[in-house]
Amino acid sequence: MALRLALLLFFPVAVTAEKWAVIAAGSSGFWNYRHQADSCHSYQLMLKSGVPADNIILMMQDDVANASENPFKGQLYNKPGNDSPDVYKGCKVDYRGSKVTAKLFMDVLTGNAASAQGKVLKSTDKDTVFVNFVDHGGVGLVAFPNGPVLHVKELSQTLKTMQSQKMFKQLVFYMEACESGSMFPDLKGDGKILAVTASNAKESSWGTYCGDEAVVKGKSIGSCLGDLFSVNWMQDDDLGKYSSETFRSQIKKVTKLTNKSHVCSFGDQSFVDEAIGDVESSWLAEEETSSPNAVDARDIYVSQAYWAWMNAPADQKDAAWQTFSAVVASREKDNQLFQTIASKACADVNKLNCQESLLSDQGDLEDMDCHYALVHTFHASCPASESHHSTGGWNGYNMKFSQVLANLCNNQAMLGKKTEELESLVRDSCGASALVV
Repeated sequence: MALRLALLLFFPVAVTAEKWAVIAAGSSGFWNYRHQADSCHSYQLMLKSGVPADNIILMMQDDVANASENPFKGQLYNKPGNDSPDVYKGCKVDYRGSKVTAKLFMDVLTGNAASAQGKVLKSTDKDTVFVNFVDHGGVGLVAFPNGPVLHVKELSQTLKTMQSQKMFKQLVFYMEACESGSMFPDLKGDGKILAVTASNAKESSWGTYCGDEAVVKGKSIGSCLGDLFSVNWMQDDDLGKYSSETFRSQIKKVTKLTNKSHVCSFGDQSFVDEAIGDVESSWLAEEETSSPNAVDARDIYVSQAYWAWMNAPADQKDAAWQTFSAVVASREKDNQLFQTIASKACADVNKLNCQESLLSDQGDLEDMDCHYALVHTFHASCPASESHHSTGGWNGYNMKFSQVLANLCNNQAMLGKKTEELESLVRDSCGASALVV
């Protein structure tokens, strides 16, 4: 035994490089079916590409597969058809329900097991890491089903922490969210992180297989089955061409197929010609396809509610109409709230079109600290939308107005207001909105 220990000390066993994956769905509710279907499909792909199950960490609300609205209890489908595979089968969820927060996501990525109180990344500088986030987003933020949103400031710091802790040789991050192109401003060309996003910093991402197209085994699901960018990079996974596809090839194909938004890539391009199987694996059909029923992610709730009313049996028409009306009313309340915020911000400003500029400008996010403060003030102070399954002020529709908060921060000098005054303005506007029924 002593001889064996001595040999190990002088001739240590070589550490074998491993593959890891972190997958997160940031929404809840049956109308967000597509996010959890995307995530379970991604989980299946990781297994097929050779990532050990013990090295895959999946977090999602997990309230869709067994939802009362689901015509296939305990099952999820990511594409229509009679032979569509159940992506929920064998999909092991590590964190579910109220545990799924932005803080948990950051703890898992940085290996903070004490805080996460569960499975976390234990990768080293010899390993490859794949991260897949799927959900709603806005300029400088993405959502989680519980607690505050994840701000770009926090994500940037998380990735820097991973770098400083030498947690990867290469990291690939696929993000499915509206304005997801705004979430990676600090990635360097030599940082060994490649991020690919469903959209640029100024536009929505899109749901797919929606409405009349969301039919599996002869039954209508009643919710979009997937997101256009995610479906495009994951489709035809059973063909298993894991060793021949490169990131450069896949990004080119996904960009062509995702014809409703602009797929973007950020960071280190030095390994785009490596086989995807070295990190994660998928294969895309060569032919160009697109979903005729793709829907702007901002409009999925209202379009699904309208579709449900149009297709409801006679005895359920009234209830379906009430649901549709509630979604429309919620959207209008969000519109009015941001009109109020812009109006109050411009009240003492002698500038033509001040309010219009705050509501419509699409400038870059310049003051990250100010935006972070306003984003979290809005979450904490503004009324939640029951129609949009939100637990704070932000929801899948009004996240498009995150740009308005960026505009407030970018124009502090013109408005004559410091960050603290803008926070108070947002807080007061939210308080007034909560009183309106």
